Amino acid sequence: MSSDDHTTEPARQRRISTYEGWKSFAERAPRTPPSRLSRAELHALTPIEKSAYDQARRVWHANIVLATTQVERIHEQLTDIVDSNLQDSDRVKSAAAIDAPPTLGKTTIVNSFGREFHRRRIAETGEYLDAAGDVMHLPVCHVTVPGKLTIKGLHMMILGFYAHPSTAGILHRSMVGRDLARAAADCIERHDTRLVIIDDLHFVQMRTRDGVEVSNQLKWLANEYNATFLFAGVALRDSGLLGEGRTGKDVAMAQTFRRWTVLGLTTNTLAHKRGRDEWDRLLWHIEQALVLTDGQEGMLVDMSRYLFARTTGNIGSLMDLIRRGAARAIRTGRETLDRDLLDEVRLDEGAETDRAELEARLEKLERDRQRRLRDKSAGGVPPDESAAA
Repeated sequence: MSSDDHTTEPARQRRISTYEGWKSFAERAPRTPPSRLSRAELHALTPIEKSAYDQARRVWHANIVLATTQVERIHEQLTDIVDSNLQDSDRVKSAAAIDAPPTLGKTTIVNSFGREFHRRRIAETGEYLDAAGDVMHLPVCHVTVPGKLTIKGLHMMILGFYAHPSTAGILHRSMVGRDLARAAADCIERHDTRLVIIDDLHFVQMRTRDGVEVSNQLKWLANEYNATFLFAGVALRDSGLLGEGRTGKDVAMAQTFRRWTVLGLTTNTLAHKRGRDEWDRLLWHIEQALVLTDGQEGMLVDMSRYLFARTTGNIGSLMDLIRRGAARAIRTGRETLDRDLLDEVRLDEGAETDRAELEARLEKLERDRQRRLRDKSAGGVPPDESAAA
């Protein structure tokens, strides 16, 4: 076996808030998992081959993509919105927003949806919009909101995505906001952009003058652009972004955000059978993606409650635990995930702080469930029916 069999691409990743970075992200070929080697095959590798193989596995584990039921439902809703936004230029298009707590995967959802949309539009229309190949087709524009956003900053981020000349320092200082807005609209029209993703929208402070001005500007953009806006942020309702008022500044917010379709992400739960089944299904899919020599069927599902307690059911914390645990399993030669190994992995403070309390609560729930099963069995209910209940 040559060392090239397990090498990974060394190419530097570009920011997806530039058109080059977005195209690289959206158009690159799907990753393929390294082969799962037996112990004998693993020991037969030379040190160089083993190093390359382990690196390939680390890269693979770091980029596992999971299409959960919740993600699939949101993608379906987003497709409905984008596909139905065919209004003439004199009508306002609907926008969509993903509003969810941190680390539940909202950024992953909007990016994966944007990638699917990009691929579909390129397949339908082509990579270029003119016969000479001078005008690149860019179906998606992606920007990330900074800590403080102004109207000028919003336009500059859009123009920066397209590498517009106005983003040069000496030029943008001499351009007024109206000119920047027109330039941004021209970029979107010229490159036939149909989806504009704005991430981290919670950084917009709607109770400030700048926030209200940005709100009004977003309404103008929805009128002006032949594109659907997709926003993502944390606690958008609580921040006032989705608030509806009747007077003063709230009027602008209500008028703008009445047109948004808000889609939420819920945290995982073990409080009912459906939640437990979805959690176990998630763990099973992760199991299938792991490339560990001694990995076994049920390796993660058998630790279902432990993994929930360790991560408080948070998908971000769960994937961090699995990635770090897999890296440790590879590095130490243990080549499997079990409770002893995962107990050695330190997680984010939120997960670590809530762990003890949640473990105790889950243990009590399990004891209560077992007691109910015993009571039903004693009353003549068959065990399988009591378990299904």
